[in-house]
Amino acid sequence: MNQGNVGDALIAASTVALFEREGLNFSSCGPELPAGKEEITLAYGGGGGFIPDFGTLPHYVRLFSDPRLRRCVILPQSFRDCDELVDVLDERFTVFCRERASYDYCVSRNGKARFLLADDMALAAEPEMLKKRPVRLPFLEMEERAWGKCMKRDVKTSLLTLPGSGKLAVCLRDDPESTGHAQALKMLPLNTDLSAYSVRVIDEVEHAFAYTRWLLKALDQPDIILTDRLHLGISGALLGKEVFLMDNVYGKISGIYEFSLRERFPRVHLLNELSEFHCLENVVSVQDMDCRRERKAKHARQIGKAAALSKYLYYRKEENGVLRVKVCGLRVCKKRLGPSSF
Repeated sequence: MNQGNVGDALIAASTVALFEREGLNFSSCGPELPAGKEEITLAYGGGGGFIPDFGTLPHYVRLFSDPRLRRCVILPQSFRDCDELVDVLDERFTVFCRERASYDYCVSRNGKARFLLADDMALAAEPEMLKKRPVRLPFLEMEERAWGKCMKRDVKTSLLTLPGSGKLAVCLRDDPESTGHAQALKMLPLNTDLSAYSVRVIDEVEHAFAYTRWLLKALDQPDIILTDRLHLGISGALLGKEVFLMDNVYGKISGIYEFSLRERFPRVHLLNELSEFHCLENVVSVQDMDCRRERKAKHARQIGKAAALSKYLYYRKEENGVLRVKVCGLRVCKKRLGPSSF
């Protein structure tokens, strides 16, 4: 599964659910290929990591250069300024690009691999199924109290009631992909960047489903979503919300909007400038900003406690069916689980 944030958890959960619906036999792995295998057929998860901003390109070059790869399918990704990565893809690779710019870039550089256009994997999601799917991981209920409820409460605390239009959630990013066009709104206590709730164990399928469920439940509260996070926008679209998207710094969101969202989701809109947002005046003129700032600060303290718990709580599966659980660094509990528990 592609490493990343809560949006990548949605991609991973949607992919696994699709594989299960199609009856595909697979096993999941983390960032490294499984040891002890002479040949590997790899389906690498979709996402947006193939750009230089995050310093991960050397890892991908090494991964896709592994001589054990017999065949590899790279699920829908974005490609930008990653010549060294595109150059290692050969006849073993079938590569899906999720917008036209990525496809044109790859085809112009590489004539060996097979490149195709396809929708982002999150668009294969069935949100009601993902919200209800049981998650079978011991002690996950502790993490749900720590993170799942925090995500939902964070959105609820920040919602703005609009005259005659329902409730608005502002979810803007503040990282290298931000254009900075909405900087004034990011500083307001109304802003909630749900994607920043990082997935702690992205290689664990059950965690991907858990974070996806919490994300969808949190975003089911507003009627309108303003965001420059692609998968918060896609989540809102799948839930039937009215979504206003702003582009990221290299055009990923506008490309995917044109290719996959504009025709399928008429309630999703792409803004060229923040001034085009019809509710902007309502957002910047909120009267109870100080009260909201206090509530936000209180919630931030609760998130800090959740982060402290998450730091010391982890799970590890072992091949012999023994689950080793370490809680708060104090003790190790072992429990033998049957095949159905995995």
